[in-house]
Amino acid sequence: MRNEHTSAPSEFLAALHSLRDAYTPAGVSLTEVPAPRGIAPYSAALSLKVETGELDHPAHGRFVIFYDPEGHSSWGGKFRIVMMMQTRTDLTMAADPLIKQVAWQWFHEALDQAGAGAKKTTGTVTVETSESFGSIRRGEEISYLEIRASWTPQTLDLSAHLEAWARLALICSGQESGLAEVPVISLVPHTAKA
Repeated sequence: MRNEHTSAPSEFLAALHSLRDAYTPAGVSLTEVPAPRGIAPYSAALSLKVETGELDHPAHGRFVIFYDPEGHSSWGGKFRIVMMMQTRTDLTMAADPLIKQVAWQWFHEALDQAGAGAKKTTGTVTVETSESFGSIRRGEEISYLEIRASWTPQTLDLSAHLEAWARLALICSGQESGLAEVPVISLVPHTAKA
Protein backbone atom coordinates (compact mmCIF):
# COMPACT_ATOMS: atom_id res chain seq x y z
CA MET A 1 0.00 0.00 0.00
CA ARG A 2 1.30 3.42 -0.90
CA ASN A 3 1.88 6.09 1.69
CA GLU A 4 -1.01 8.50 1.05
CA HIS A 5 0.78 11.46 2.61
CA THR A 6 3.67 11.34 0.16
CA SER A 7 2.00 9.88 -2.92
CA ALA A 8 -0.74 12.48 -3.44
CA PRO A 9 0.03 14.96 -6.24
CA SER A 10 1.24 18.39 -5.15
CA GLU A 11 -1.70 20.06 -6.91
CA PHE A 12 -4.17 18.08 -4.80
CA LEU A 13 -2.23 18.75 -1.60
CA ALA A 14 -2.12 22.48 -2.38
CA ALA A 15 -5.91 22.49 -2.76
CA LEU A 16 -6.34 20.74 0.58
CA HIS A 17 -3.91 23.10 2.31
CA SER A 18 -5.91 26.08 0.99
CA LEU A 19 -8.81 24.99 3.21
CA ARG A 20 -6.79 26.14 6.23
CA ASP A 21 -7.45 29.73 5.10
CA ALA A 22 -11.23 29.30 5.09
CA TYR A 23 -13.36 31.53 7.30
CA THR A 24 -16.15 29.56 8.91
CA PRO A 25 -18.98 30.91 11.07
CA ALA A 26 -18.91 30.55 14.83
CA GLY A 27 -21.00 27.57 15.88
CA VAL A 28 -20.09 25.50 12.83
CA SER A 29 -18.11 22.36 13.63
CA LEU A 30 -15.99 20.61 10.99
CA THR A 31 -14.68 17.05 11.25
CA GLU A 32 -12.67 14.96 8.82
CA VAL A 33 -14.52 11.85 7.67
CA PRO A 34 -13.64 9.00 5.31
CA ALA A 35 -13.93 10.06 1.69
CA PRO A 36 -15.71 7.97 -0.94
CA ARG A 37 -13.40 5.90 -3.10
CA GLY A 38 -13.75 4.73 -6.65
CA ILE A 39 -15.09 7.99 -8.09
CA ALA A 40 -11.67 9.61 -8.54
CA PRO A 41 -8.09 8.59 -7.80
CA TYR A 42 -7.84 11.05 -4.89
CA SER A 43 -10.42 12.39 -2.47
CA ALA A 44 -10.90 14.01 0.93
CA ALA A 45 -14.02 14.81 2.95
CA LEU A 46 -15.38 16.84 5.86
CA SER A 47 -18.62 16.68 7.79
CA LEU A 48 -20.28 19.77 9.19
CA LYS A 49 -22.65 20.38 12.07
CA VAL A 50 -24.19 23.65 13.21
CA GLU A 51 -23.84 23.81 16.99
CA THR A 52 -25.29 27.18 17.95
CA GLY A 53 -27.48 26.60 21.01
CA GLU A 54 -30.94 25.06 20.74
CA LEU A 55 -31.82 25.28 17.09
CA ASP A 56 -35.25 24.91 15.61
CA HIS A 57 -33.58 23.82 12.39
CA PRO A 58 -30.27 22.06 13.10
CA ALA A 59 -28.17 21.49 9.99
CA HIS A 60 -25.53 18.97 9.08
CA GLY A 61 -23.75 18.03 5.89
CA ARG A 62 -20.82 16.63 4.00
CA PHE A 63 -18.21 18.22 1.71
CA VAL A 64 -16.13 15.99 -0.58
CA ILE A 65 -13.25 16.97 -2.85
CA PHE A 66 -12.44 14.67 -5.76
CA TYR A 67 -9.29 14.97 -7.81
CA ASP A 68 -8.26 13.21 -11.00
CA PRO A 69 -4.90 14.26 -12.46
CA GLU A 70 -6.16 13.27 -15.91
CA GLY A 71 -9.25 15.45 -15.59
CA HIS A 72 -12.85 14.61 -16.46
CA SER A 73 -14.66 16.00 -19.48
CA SER A 74 -17.94 15.99 -17.53
CA TRP A 75 -16.29 17.99 -14.72
CA GLY A 76 -14.52 20.41 -17.03
CA GLY A 77 -11.37 20.09 -14.92
CA LYS A 78 -9.36 17.96 -12.50
CA PHE A 79 -11.38 18.77 -9.35
CA ARG A 80 -14.99 18.22 -8.42
CA ILE A 81 -16.67 19.26 -5.18
CA VAL A 82 -19.72 17.35 -3.98
CA MET A 83 -21.78 18.80 -1.14
CA MET A 84 -24.78 17.70 0.90
CA MET A 85 -26.67 19.81 3.44
CA GLN A 86 -29.70 18.65 5.43
CA THR A 87 -31.81 20.56 7.91
CA ARG A 88 -35.05 20.10 9.72
CA THR A 89 -37.67 22.60 8.60
CA ASP A 90 -41.17 23.57 9.61
CA LEU A 91 -44.25 22.16 7.90
CA THR A 92 -45.30 25.53 6.49
CA MET A 93 -41.98 25.95 4.70
CA ALA A 94 -42.02 22.33 3.50
CA ALA A 95 -45.47 22.88 1.98
CA ASP A 96 -44.38 25.99 0.08
CA PRO A 97 -44.31 25.07 -3.62
CA LEU A 98 -41.34 27.39 -4.19
CA ILE A 99 -39.10 26.10 -1.38
CA LYS A 100 -36.99 23.92 -3.69
CA GLN A 101 -36.22 26.82 -6.03
CA VAL A 102 -35.52 29.07 -3.03
CA ALA A 103 -33.13 26.50 -1.48
CA TRP A 104 -31.26 26.17 -4.79
CA GLN A 105 -30.97 29.96 -4.85
CA TRP A 106 -29.54 29.85 -1.29
CA PHE A 107 -26.80 27.54 -2.59
CA HIS A 108 -25.87 29.95 -5.42
CA GLU A 109 -26.01 32.95 -3.11
CA ALA A 110 -23.64 31.23 -0.67
CA LEU A 111 -21.17 30.59 -3.51
CA ASP A 112 -21.46 34.19 -4.73
CA GLN A 113 -21.12 35.75 -1.26
CA ALA A 114 -18.01 33.69 -0.55
CA GLY A 115 -16.50 34.54 -3.94
CA ALA A 116 -16.26 30.87 -4.89
CA GLY A 117 -15.87 30.60 -8.64
CA ALA A 118 -17.82 27.55 -9.75
CA LYS A 119 -18.81 26.05 -13.07
CA LYS A 120 -20.90 23.08 -14.17
CA THR A 121 -23.10 23.25 -11.06
CA THR A 122 -25.66 20.48 -10.75
CA GLY A 123 -27.80 19.29 -7.89
CA THR A 124 -31.11 18.39 -6.31
CA VAL A 125 -33.30 19.77 -3.55
CA THR A 126 -35.50 17.32 -1.66
CA VAL A 127 -38.24 18.08 0.85
CA GLU A 128 -39.58 15.24 2.98
CA THR A 129 -42.25 15.03 5.64
CA SER A 130 -42.50 12.09 8.01
CA GLU A 131 -44.81 11.10 10.82
CA SER A 132 -44.14 8.42 13.45
CA PHE A 133 -46.67 5.76 14.45
CA GLY A 134 -46.99 3.05 17.08
CA SER A 135 -44.61 2.98 20.03
CA ILE A 136 -42.29 5.60 18.47
CA ARG A 137 -45.07 8.13 17.86
CA ARG A 138 -43.93 11.63 18.76
CA GLY A 139 -47.27 13.24 18.04
CA GLU A 140 -45.96 15.52 15.30
CA GLU A 141 -44.96 15.53 11.69
CA ILE A 142 -41.33 16.32 10.93
CA SER A 143 -40.06 17.92 7.75
CA TYR A 144 -36.56 17.90 6.27
CA LEU A 145 -34.90 19.90 3.53
CA GLU A 146 -31.86 18.45 1.77
CA ILE A 147 -29.63 20.15 -0.78
CA ARG A 148 -27.17 18.09 -2.80
CA ALA A 149 -24.88 19.83 -5.26
CA SER A 150 -21.69 19.33 -7.19
CA TRP A 151 -19.53 21.82 -9.04
CA THR A 152 -16.08 22.36 -10.50
CA PRO A 153 -13.92 24.96 -8.75
CA GLN A 154 -12.08 27.39 -11.00
CA THR A 155 -8.92 27.69 -8.91
CA LEU A 156 -6.78 25.52 -6.63
CA ASP A 157 -7.76 27.71 -3.68
CA LEU A 158 -10.79 25.92 -2.24
CA SER A 159 -11.16 28.07 0.89
CA ALA A 160 -14.04 30.10 -0.56
CA HIS A 161 -15.88 26.89 -1.45
CA LEU A 162 -15.64 25.62 2.11
CA GLU A 163 -16.76 29.03 3.35
CA ALA A 164 -19.77 28.91 0.99
CA TRP A 165 -20.76 25.50 2.37
CA ALA A 166 -20.59 26.84 5.92
CA ARG A 167 -22.63 29.91 4.91
CA LEU A 168 -25.26 27.61 3.42
CA ALA A 169 -25.39 25.67 6.70
CA LEU A 170 -26.23 28.88 8.56
CA ILE A 171 -28.88 29.84 6.04
CA CYS A 172 -30.45 26.38 6.27
CA SER A 173 -30.42 26.40 10.07
CA GLY A 174 -31.96 29.87 10.24
CA GLN A 175 -28.89 31.39 11.90
CA GLU A 176 -27.40 34.79 11.27
CA SER A 177 -23.79 35.13 12.28
CA GLY A 178 -20.70 36.97 11.17
CA LEU A 179 -17.82 34.95 9.83
CA ALA A 180 -15.02 34.19 12.25
CA GLU A 181 -11.64 32.79 11.38
CA VAL A 182 -11.62 29.24 12.66
CA PRO A 183 -8.73 26.84 12.03
CA VAL A 184 -9.72 24.08 9.65
CA ILE A 185 -8.38 20.62 10.34
CA SER A 186 -5.67 19.24 8.09
CA LEU A 187 -7.23 16.83 5.65
CA VAL A 188 -5.50 13.56 4.88
CA PRO A 189 -5.82 12.78 1.18
CA HIS A 190 -7.22 9.40 0.25
CA THR A 191 -6.25 7.56 -2.87
CA ALA A 192 -8.14 4.97 -4.81
CA LYS A 193 -4.81 3.54 -5.98
CA ALA A 194 -4.01 1.70 -2.75
